[in-house]
Amino acid sequence: MLKSPDGEEDPEVIPEDTTLETLRIRKKALDKREESIIIDRPCRTETFIYEMESQPVGKRPNNPEDLVEEGDLLLTLNIYCPVIFEKHKENKPYQTVLVLGSQKLTELRDSISCVSDLQIGGEFSSQPDQAPDHISKDLYKAAFFYFEGVFYNDKRHPECRDLSRTVIEWSKSHDRGYGNLQAVNMEGYTFNDLSLKIGFPYLYCHQGDCEHIVTITDIRLIHRDDCLDRTRYPLLIKKPWLYTRKCFVCKMYIASVTSSWTFSVREFWD
Repeated sequence: MLKSPDGEEDPEVIPEDTTLETLRIRKKALDKREESIIIDRPCRTETFIYEMESQPVGKRPNNPEDLVEEGDLLLTLNIYCPVIFEKHKENKPYQTVLVLGSQKLTELRDSISCVSDLQIGGEFSSQPDQAPDHISKDLYKAAFFYFEGVFYNDKRHPECRDLSRTVIEWSKSHDRGYGNLQAVNMEGYTFNDLSLKIGFPYLYCHQGDCEHIVTITDIRLIHRDDCLDRTRYPLLIKKPWLYTRKCFVCKMYIASVTSSWTFSVREFWD
């Protein structure tokens, strides 16, 4: 706890003569924020992250059957943007989720949000406001996780392809040193069944070639201050700040249409 020179506790004021490097860095950031015209964006971002992390703390289920059992594992996973995006190559995690050790891999797979799953197939230029009948996630349901030499394929639907087969055949065609890669169905495995390394980069692949790096940052036993409602897991505790553009004409509303010209790009709303 920070204290003022007269000895009274004051958590809002950072002393000028502090010797803690972390407080020096924070004071420098706060001073810079006060001089910047975008003062509210970092504040809103920090508030947004805090609310997402604190909102489920201590939650109990209404149905006793949904209470998380004592001794269950709680894993923290970071899911990154697709590696094909160069600008996100060294970016922060796209999502941070909490999963229970007793949950199946399919539950994590269904909770991951990616713009590739929201793509629309077809021509809608004449009716841009028409709601599509299907999105890519409905049409191309195949996906896999890769953990420690094993491909966990999503085979819950008859139309799901084995996306890992090409990689396994490529590995076997010439002895490439990857060992004996295996492929199993993810719906038959929970996180308790896996052997994982903390901080090691694993893979989640869907839509054929949309690949996300997945890392486990923490594994611990669940305690009473955690969310104990099983229905809330996988629990999203962090997601990216969405940057939007205002209409170039009115400067008030969020742009919904982008017009690309030879000399510039402008955004408009209807």
